[in-house]
Amino acid sequence: MSIVERIELLTLKHIFIFSIVMLTGILTIQSHAQEIIIAFEDTLAPTTTLDGTARTKMLIRNMARADVKQAMFLIRTKTITPHTIDRMMYYDETGQFLVNAGHNYSMLHASKSFGYPIDIMKANAALKEYQNYHKHVFFPYLYDGRDRQLLEQLQNYLVEHNYSPTYVTTRVHDVYMNRLYHERTSAGRTVDIRQLEKAYIKMIVDAVMAYDVKARTILGFSPRQVLLLHENDIAAYCIVGAIDALNAKGFKIISPEKVFTDPIGNPYFVSGFSAVSYMPYLTGLPFAADEWNPVATKKDEAQIHSYLSEQGLESLIPQ
Repeated sequence: MSIVERIELLTLKHIFIFSIVMLTGILTIQSHAQEIIIAFEDTLAPTTTLDGTARTKMLIRNMARADVKQAMFLIRTKTITPHTIDRMMYYDETGQFLVNAGHNYSMLHASKSFGYPIDIMKANAALKEYQNYHKHVFFPYLYDGRDRQLLEQLQNYLVEHNYSPTYVTTRVHDVYMNRLYHERTSAGRTVDIRQLEKAYIKMIVDAVMAYDVKARTILGFSPRQVLLLHENDIAAYCIVGAIDALNAKGFKIISPEKVFTDPIGNPYFVSGFSAVSYMPYLTGLPFAADEWNPVATKKDEAQIHSYLSEQGLESLIPQ
């Protein structure tokens, strides 16, 4: 097949997929509009200003207080140790949605095709005993298709071994805000947690609203979002306020299992096992790498500083 024929075929594929998703959106806009799943990474992180176990339990209990009984927890299984096993059991006992995020190394940087399957298999072996693990996998490295051959190999491997994809649509740089909070408290200084909560909430709501506006502009309806947060101290303290603020904006927090078992109402099926972005698959437009920075850029840091300044928390901002 010539290059021109490949391009024409790809264009037709995009048009077909976009038409299907638009029709799905029209049919489901009332039932699925403005729904959000909350996902957490950096799960089983070490003790900080909060004891690790206390932080996990506080986070899950506070979500339940806000009527969110299930969130998605991305588990890198190397962090399951005798010191964290009780927290893993608590995730499972409370019905959290457990996801295979690999075992040892960061899935953002693997370069050898055999590395991913080995890592996924190790993680699967560690997770298969948990009732709320169902072979869902998250690997953001694959979303932009930097290595098409590797992507195809991994897709085939995951299909052959009955793994299911997960995805994330919306992220905030809460790690950076949490780090500034730790630096302040580690120096023996106090932080007004209520004002910090307001900054945290504003950061999350702005990100969710921006994605919603973009999706409505491109697709004509509001698809489900998967909001990626981190299991850190700020989340444990402030998650109730964040959920309440999203509810006030008309967003409903739903369980992850409702999305991944519903391919008809889930437009993200078109991107296969790509974990992060579905827009390029619908529009045929290239993915902008700076839309998904895993680490806060200077611009991102400046935005966090502005949220803190609005709440009178200039003392947290590095000089």
